[in-house]
Amino acid sequence: MKRQRTPISRATVLQLAIVTFLCATAASSGIEIGSESLLPEDPRQQYSRYVRFRPGDDQVVSINPPRMSWPYLPEIVFEQGAVPATQLFTLQIADNPRFENPAFEVRDTPYNFFNFLPPLRGADIWYWRVGYKSGDAPLNWSDTRKFTLSQDADEWDRGDFGELLDRIHDHPRILFNRGNRQAMIELQEKDEFSRAYAMEIIHKADAALASREYRNFPANDDRKINYMPLSEALVHMGFAFILTGDEKYNGFRERALKMASWPPGGKSSPEGKGQSLKWQTHITEHLGMLYDWFYDEWTPQERAALKNSIEWRLDWTLNDFAWKQEAGKLVKSGSIAASAGSHPYQNIMAILPGALAICDESAIAREVLECGLHYLVGITNGHGEDEAWHDGPGYGNGKMKWLTNASWCLQSAVPGLQLGKNPAYSDYMDFFARITPIGAEHSSFGNRGVNELDWASSRIMNSIRVAFLRSDRTAIKNWLDTRARMKDLGKTGVFSDSPYIDYVMPLYAAIPQPESERDTVGLFASEGWITVSSAPPSDYEKQKHAVSMSFACRPRGGFSHSFRNENAFDIHACGETIAAGGGSTSNQSNFANDSMSHNTVLVNGREQAASGGRNYPFCGRIKAFSRGNHYVYWAGDATAAYGKESGLEDFTRHVLFVDDAYFVVFDELQMREGQAPATFQWLYHVPAPDSLEFADNETVHYRVGGTRVILKHIAEPGYIQSEHYSKGEGMVNRITGKDYRIPSEDQLGEVARKMSFGNSSAALPPAADVEHLWFSNRQPAARVTFLAVITPYLENDTEPSIKRHGNAGVEIRFRGKTTRISFDRDIQADITIRTDQI
Repeated sequence: MKRQRTPISRATVLQLAIVTFLCATAASSGIEIGSESLLPEDPRQQYSRYVRFRPGDDQVVSINPPRMSWPYLPEIVFEQGAVPATQLFTLQIADNPRFENPAFEVRDTPYNFFNFLPPLRGADIWYWRVGYKSGDAPLNWSDTRKFTLSQDADEWDRGDFGELLDRIHDHPRILFNRGNRQAMIELQEKDEFSRAYAMEIIHKADAALASREYRNFPANDDRKINYMPLSEALVHMGFAFILTGDEKYNGFRERALKMASWPPGGKSSPEGKGQSLKWQTHITEHLGMLYDWFYDEWTPQERAALKNSIEWRLDWTLNDFAWKQEAGKLVKSGSIAASAGSHPYQNIMAILPGALAICDESAIAREVLECGLHYLVGITNGHGEDEAWHDGPGYGNGKMKWLTNASWCLQSAVPGLQLGKNPAYSDYMDFFARITPIGAEHSSFGNRGVNELDWASSRIMNSIRVAFLRSDRTAIKNWLDTRARMKDLGKTGVFSDSPYIDYVMPLYAAIPQPESERDTVGLFASEGWITVSSAPPSDYEKQKHAVSMSFACRPRGGFSHSFRNENAFDIHACGETIAAGGGSTSNQSNFANDSMSHNTVLVNGREQAASGGRNYPFCGRIKAFSRGNHYVYWAGDATAAYGKESGLEDFTRHVLFVDDAYFVVFDELQMREGQAPATFQWLYHVPAPDSLEFADNETVHYRVGGTRVILKHIAEPGYIQSEHYSKGEGMVNRITGKDYRIPSEDQLGEVARKMSFGNSSAALPPAADVEHLWFSNRQPAARVTFLAVITPYLENDTEPSIKRHGNAGVEIRFRGKTTRISFDRDIQADITIRTDQI
């Protein structure tokens, strides 16, 4: 089974799966699944948007020493949105709970993610705590937590990281150095992999030479344009000059110096300073690379000009945007120290190469490098940390590019960092492979999820970098097969925004042999995801005939570039996406964020409002999991996502994936005592079907491409009311009156802002080609259940037979096999889910 990333160990999770299977009561009616399937609660899931105590109490860790972090405030939550940046921390790790002779102690560090740690030796069980100090107040110790080093823990000595940074002196250092510079240049002739990237670099450099922006390079930065592509073009030209020696590329020098001369506050400043875009922060990275690669060619005056520009950019991003604010005086709730927003996270990653370029001659650069490296090692991803990426495949893969950019710059410059020891890189790629198996066209779980070309190209870029960094055989399989998929879609190329990084990787590692996932089930319990498939998700050919589901019930809830859709799912079958929510998933679509657009449930028309609050403690979790040789079962509890104002007492969704072929979904919904009876809206969305028709009020037949589907609700006649809306019709909530066809002022303002920066593609998205199906209980009730079967099948299959057995039982005959399933112990079945125990 896939590695579980909760406080229980990998071995314990394997045992759990075995015990769940063997101990499921094999009564005369068949398999019975109950309390043995329950997953332990994870304390890290409370206020999980914030940096948390990690490792969690009683967690088994696979890295020695563990990756460490803790909340910036002992109470975790920022009630006022910002606090003075006066907090200092003392970290102690000992083999005893009294902390006698600690094995490790660091005092008065400003980082609540300190990670320059040596290996721990002499014990398996370790205790740790953090002392909080602000001003002259006495040290305030956190609770003591303990963790266990797994028997096969991989040792990653980080105790000498400070010394490694001290030894950085020579130039060039980023991506290549004096010793391997010639070997790097020769890669274009000797290495087939690098040759493709060399051609891309030269192509981009030639395109820049021919561009009007290059020929008429701006004299200043007072225009509302995105200046980052200009600095990126200079990097491509600089690298092309190194590869070819062709003087035609040498014009990057005067233009880089021109850009460096622009003072703070203009449109090319890093994000947050003036009216700049987030992309301008990359200028820090690009100037740093050019400074480093051509250090000996710049005159002392030119080096000083470049260094000065890099320094004030670094200082702004560290002390006024990403880590601290107001010249280092405050830490805000959106900081990387607290609850990292998308842009602070991306900004800290973007400036690390710039800091690396001058860290031996600049105090602020050294501070940026240390802060960023502690964060990159200890937290790595502020939007999922150990196992996932909260934004789904669109923004998730996109944000990970910022991480892999920074990681390869650091690793190439300082090989002793051994960043490939960090398992999080592979864990993230595993997550992305599973949430969108190759060939999946849509994803409901974040902005840009409909745009397969977008997130698949980003996944290509990330997977190859992780493959080289960690010798990850599954990542290289995903890289190969996603490229094959893109070729089928008419897209070819190297798929890299910064091909000079990919070009050099064969200098440092060999390309691994590809290998598909060994387990087709992914349980990401800490972050609240389940994925199942009948085939390895990175095997493109097998996925053409596979059936897969991605399911989310996340403690973090839906925010930023993810959506309010706990207990929602996508289904892919036989090369088609047959169920997916989120409409267009566009940034400009408020409909995409509303639970109404997803495959989940509304309560009296109300969506999951609690998911929108940063300080809401908890939105949902996967609370049960079991598997056997012909089924996978799980349950998600999304009650908290609706907030107390909804009056909801329980929303537990049970899902069975049977015979690698079809899904049975059973929902329990109940209002709190004293609340009025309610109607619940069970939602299902089908993107661009070729045909769709109701056979009766509870049964829908539809087809997407060559895949046919039966969606059937199991209920007493007259119990369910069904409604069907097409495209824009489904953007209106008939209960609350909310009409997402009418743009909000915020939407219009955001489009206008982007257009003012020359983004001609900025526009409100049209209604997506989606069929929206609503199933509701006709009469309000305090407690309601829905039982639905979703069976995809092909033209040459015999149509599945689905028969009701009470309101909680069903019999499915499909492909020569009959299976009875029950969610009521009094109904005899082959598989019985004891919902009273879950």
